[in-house]
Amino acid sequence: MLTDDTLREGLQTPGLSFTVDEKIRIARMISEAGVKRALVSYPSAHVSEVEVTEKIISEKLFSEVFALGRTVIEDIDLIAQTGSNISLHLPFGSFDMEDICLSIKHAKKYGRTVEIAIVDVVSYGIDDVVRMAKKFSECGADVVQLPDTKGAGTPNKIASIVREVKKNWDVAVEIHCHNDMGLSIAEAVAGIDAGADHVDTTVMGIGERNGISDEITMARYLNDMGIEKYDVKAFRKAYEYVFDLIMEKIGSRFFMDNMPVFGRNVETVTAGTHAGSFPSDHYSFHVYAGRNEIRKIVQMVKDHSVMEGRAFRLDDVVKIYGEVHESS
Repeated sequence: MLTDDTLREGLQTPGLSFTVDEKIRIARMISEAGVKRALVSYPSAHVSEVEVTEKIISEKLFSEVFALGRTVIEDIDLIAQTGSNISLHLPFGSFDMEDICLSIKHAKKYGRTVEIAIVDVVSYGIDDVVRMAKKFSECGADVVQLPDTKGAGTPNKIASIVREVKKNWDVAVEIHCHNDMGLSIAEAVAGIDAGADHVDTTVMGIGERNGISDEITMARYLNDMGIEKYDVKAFRKAYEYVFDLIMEKIGSRFFMDNMPVFGRNVETVTAGTHAGSFPSDHYSFHVYAGRNEIRKIVQMVKDHSVMEGRAFRLDDVVKIYGEVHESS
C-alpha cells in the first residue's frame, strides 16, 4: 500500500540535497519499518541517481523498487539498466496518446512492472482520466498513478477520480497528493477508501514545494484500519535522521517555510519538469540544463550538490559560473 518516495520526491524539497550515503541510510531505515515498495530515483537527472538505485536493488531493501523518468526511450532504457521497475510520467500540457503507448510498450519489453502517471490529474474531467487509464492499461501499463501534482485537489475530487477509474477498468491505482493547501493526508485517506492500491508518502512529508502525504501518518492510519502493518517505532529513526539533516542543511526556518497555504515553499519550484507549469517567482536550483556554459554550470552544481549533500546557494552558483567562464 505505502510507496516511499523520500529519496526521489524528497530530493525536490527546496534547499535540501542528500549524498548517496545519506540516501542509502534513509532507505535502510524505511525498509526496517516494513515498507515494501519504494520510488527511489530519477536516473536521467544525474549519474548518482543510477548509483543509488543499483545499491538499493543489490541490498534487496524493498520488494518493489521503482525509478522515475519521462516517456522517452532514453529515460526508459536508463531506468531498465539499473534493474529497477519503470515509473513514467506524462508531460505537462499536450501529448500524443499513441506516442505514450509506444513508450509503455517499449518499457514492457524489459519484463518489469510499468506505471504511468497522469500528471495534474485534477485538471482533467473524470471521463478523460478514465479514458486515459483504459488506454494506458491496454498498452501494457500495470499501474496508473493519479497525482494531484499542483495540490489543487480536494478529498472528494480524488475519491471520485479513483472510484471511477477502479469501477470502469481493472488496473492498479496509485495516488500522489501534494500538500499546498494542507489536504494531502485527507486526499490520501479518501483515495484509499475509494479503492486506491498504493499511496505515495515521504518521511516528514517532504518534497517538491511543501511536499506530499506524510509517511508515518499514513502508516499509522493503515495500521489502525487493519489494512497493512508497519513498525511505527522503526519509523522514528528515519524521522530523527531526516530532521537532523534538515536542521544541518537548511535550519529551523524550513518548518515555517514548509507550511501549507502561506509557506514560502508552496511557491518554490525545484523539479525541472515543473518549471513553467507553476505561477512561481521562486525556484530552487537543482537539475535542469541549457546549452554550452549553462550546461557545464548545471552539471557542476549537480556534482557538487551530490558530493557535499547540500543545495547550492546563489553565491555558490556565481562562483562556479566564474570558473566555467574563465575556462571557456
